[in-house]
Amino acid sequence: MHFTKLAFDEYITKVAYLIGNSLGDERISRATARFGYDNDRLKMGENLYRRVKDISEKQNKAKIKKIKMHKKRRSVESSVRRKYMKILQIARIAFANDVLIRRALQLDGQREASLHSWLNQVSMFASRLSSENEWMKGIANYGISNDDIKDLLDSTEELRDVAAICEQEKENAKKLTAIKREELKKLQGWISDFLKIAKIALEDQPGLYNKIKNI
Repeated sequence: MHFTKLAFDEYITKVAYLIGNSLGDERISRATARFGYDNDRLKMGENLYRRVKDISEKQNKAKIKKIKMHKKRRSVESSVRRKYMKILQIARIAFANDVLIRRALQLDGQREASLHSWLNQVSMFASRLSSENEWMKGIANYGISNDDIKDLLDSTEELRDVAAICEQEKENAKKLTAIKREELKKLQGWISDFLKIAKIALEDQPGLYNKIKNI
């Protein structure tokens, strides 16, 4: 009884049925009360059930929010990458013969792999470029304006914010999953013990025991 193979939704529905019948049928509650499971103790089981159900609902909402934020992050990241690569490629053309500028803007070599490091690379590129009037004049000859650089910087900061929220939502969902697992163990333990007692208490009334045992 403790380690159920039922899917969570099916299990929690059956728990509600068991507790509801145990509290609602005086014949069952009167019989189990003689073995220590009076209404107050049955209410303890009901409270455990409500706790698990509430945490499960919060967990589901957290999962939905996490999925939504990750979808937004992918969209924003894709946009930032397109903007950055476009300006980067043009900068490589505009400053093809200036080794110092190419080094300052990190125009050559591989791009950073991790999102955090990559965002720092993009921010550094855009900030350094926009801070040098002569460099901006040089790249303006290829259609890149101050507004384009500002847009890239703004988009980069938006991506940082969205990525941070994604991490928060991931941790929140993980935390709720752990809490749900522990509370579910408590509920399953309570159900297991109660059914053992109910089987003894209702030994002469198997029909009543069958009314609550199907978990």
